[in-house]
Amino acid sequence: MIINFSIFKSTRFLFLCLLLAICACSLFAVEPAESKFASIRVECEKVLASDASPQQKSCAQLRLAQSYQTEKSFEKAIIEYEKIKADKTYPDVHRYEADESIKEIKRVINGLPPRDPAATRTTIPAFKSAKEYFVSVDGSDNNPGTKEKPFKTIEKARDAIRGDLAIINAMPKGGFAITIMPGEYPIKDTFSLIGSKDSGTIESPIIYRAQKKGTVVFYGGSRLSGFKLVTDEKILTRLPEESRGKVYQCDLKALGITDYGELKVRGMGQPPSPPTLELFFNGKPMTLSRWPNVGFVKIKKLVEPGAKGIKPSVIEYDSPRHERWTKAEDLWLFGYFKWLWADATIKVASIDTTAKTLTTAEAYNYGGDGMNDGQGIIYYAFNLLEEIDTPGEWYLDRANGILYLWPPSDPAQAVVEIGQLSVPMISMDKVANVQIEGITFDLSRYNGIIMKDCENCLIAGAVVKRFAGNGITINGGKQCGIISSDINTIGRRATEVIGGNRAALTPGGHFVENCRIYDFGRIDRTYTPAIQLEGVGNRAAHNEMYNCPSSVMRIEGNDHIIEYNVVHDAVQESDDQGSMELWGNPTYRGVIFRYNKFSNIGITDTRKAVNGQAAIRFDDAISGMQVYGNIFYRSSGGIFGAVQINGGRDNIIDNNIFAECKKGITGRWYPGNEFWQKLATKTAPNNFYTNDLYQTRYPAIMTMTDNKGTNFVWRNIFYKCGNTNLANYDAVGNGIFTTDPGFANTEKGDYTIKSDAEMLNTIGFKPLPIAEMGLYEDNYSILK
Repeated sequence: MIINFSIFKSTRFLFLCLLLAICACSLFAVEPAESKFASIRVECEKVLASDASPQQKSCAQLRLAQSYQTEKSFEKAIIEYEKIKADKTYPDVHRYEADESIKEIKRVINGLPPRDPAATRTTIPAFKSAKEYFVSVDGSDNNPGTKEKPFKTIEKARDAIRGDLAIINAMPKGGFAITIMPGEYPIKDTFSLIGSKDSGTIESPIIYRAQKKGTVVFYGGSRLSGFKLVTDEKILTRLPEESRGKVYQCDLKALGITDYGELKVRGMGQPPSPPTLELFFNGKPMTLSRWPNVGFVKIKKLVEPGAKGIKPSVIEYDSPRHERWTKAEDLWLFGYFKWLWADATIKVASIDTTAKTLTTAEAYNYGGDGMNDGQGIIYYAFNLLEEIDTPGEWYLDRANGILYLWPPSDPAQAVVEIGQLSVPMISMDKVANVQIEGITFDLSRYNGIIMKDCENCLIAGAVVKRFAGNGITINGGKQCGIISSDINTIGRRATEVIGGNRAALTPGGHFVENCRIYDFGRIDRTYTPAIQLEGVGNRAAHNEMYNCPSSVMRIEGNDHIIEYNVVHDAVQESDDQGSMELWGNPTYRGVIFRYNKFSNIGITDTRKAVNGQAAIRFDDAISGMQVYGNIFYRSSGGIFGAVQINGGRDNIIDNNIFAECKKGITGRWYPGNEFWQKLATKTAPNNFYTNDLYQTRYPAIMTMTDNKGTNFVWRNIFYKCGNTNLANYDAVGNGIFTTDPGFANTEKGDYTIKSDAEMLNTIGFKPLPIAEMGLYEDNYSILK
């Protein structure tokens, strides 16, 4: 083991740390003799009386308090922790740790376990509704809406509540419930809730709920039938030889389906994405025919970058496979045409088999100057009848309404579906105190649920799946939440959570909690995370997020809390990104990443990253962030560490575990970053707030343009993380290990610290609440 002492200016502090290394006196270590406790406390007091930095003093005082706590001198420990809480010169993260330690001690004194898992979980109050309406697939909108004679549609139930409120002119105590009986409810248009006429009160909400969770499905698709083997010779000759006799066709027009949507230019920095038709076979998404079947190919040469509105882009291809596509009516490319973090979909206008070039219908236009091969352009071609060469691939002839599919199994014995709904499934506009509980929202070409400027509204115990657009959007308003829900198989962003006022630093109070979110960013593949979190004072907690080509969270704004999440198998395709990332505004401050667990972050194919992938990335001058108590396991790729800092300062990385990462922490403060230069030259955007309010809330803003910038790396554990170099940081008490220093089971990725791991405890590391990370079980829980 190596303990990092290089920045200790005080010989007293150095002596203290060496003594701690010998004594190993943390809460979970073997109790040392009383004389050793006394010696440690003497040295701690010397540091506190010295001219050491506030962070060195707070580390010393935390160790002093820990010594009393380990000794079970609880009253004395509380006194020291209270001193830490009260000293405003100490880092907020250490004052937070002191407060948590006091709570733990008081619970132990009262005969309880040290930690209360319920303390970080949102509890939804139960309501006894004053009046209840019922909806059933077998009901009638001419019925009174009772359990015995239910309505048929939720629109009728909504309108019945509107009628009641118009008569009584006040919300009855307990509010209303609309109970939806089991069944599948076809959704042909948006179900809308608007303003006060569809709102409840805090004590009397309006609740739309499944009678039994998981049995009610709002369905926006169509099931296909009538598949038959392709026999048309013109089609067979275009199909690959290996698929002839195996591809089926379905006449959508004969089924009454005439709207097929359209393919359009889309992606990062491109026009808004349109509703998109997808095909599912026994619930699983099929692949719109493509080449290559997996991964990407590189171009041979960039012939013409292109210019917006002037000339298209031209690339020279390398494989003769392209020459099979000269009869394709609607050929598209998906790929990365300038930067490996910006995806795009581009239409091909022509193929020149002599010059071996593809010419696009219009120039790639993100970032100006067309395409650029500096990072290596990669792409695949899709929407090709000629490339149905493996089971699960399909193609739609939009001109004639014929769908072609090589099915994974007999389509007559399977459920084959397409998305039909091309508008949001649910729209809530300026609505307050409405809850939607236990309903499954399934299959659409577009977005799922949109909550605009709503207050105290909740989506609980829902399943939102197979939407080609976004899953759930909370935009504006305050104190709305998504809890205990399953959101999966999403074309773009699984959730968007936007709330709070940055100019006034007013919190939004929105939250996403206890949700399983996976298989998102399937169509638009970058900047389409599980949670797009923006504004001020919102929270993402206890979620499990995984299986995505890029980030699980994109974060903008201030004072967000991101805690107790489990993240794995992320940033699998994109480069130069983090699974959680902020970008480009040094006045985004006060965001806390606490008690999250990251694993298996990075590209999964054979490409070599140009830059890298990180678990948490502070990109382009992001500053003033707090990373405390997290686990990073195999969470770095390329040249990035698990935490990567691109030019920012004042970031605190404290009390984390970095295990088997290629690199632990990389990057540094860089005053030449373009965003610092914008501040220095007074050309910063209007959302770079440096006013009195921001300087009061975040004092470091007052000095953020001086030449003394640094980042703070304290009390972290680095285990098998390559060459860990902390010279660029203010580093205090970090432990660097090349052999197992006392984890529970590294082979299974269990980095719980053993109670007798004395070498770990020498650095003053506070053990993490690993058992509390991730999903939990509640009344709405997807775990039930």
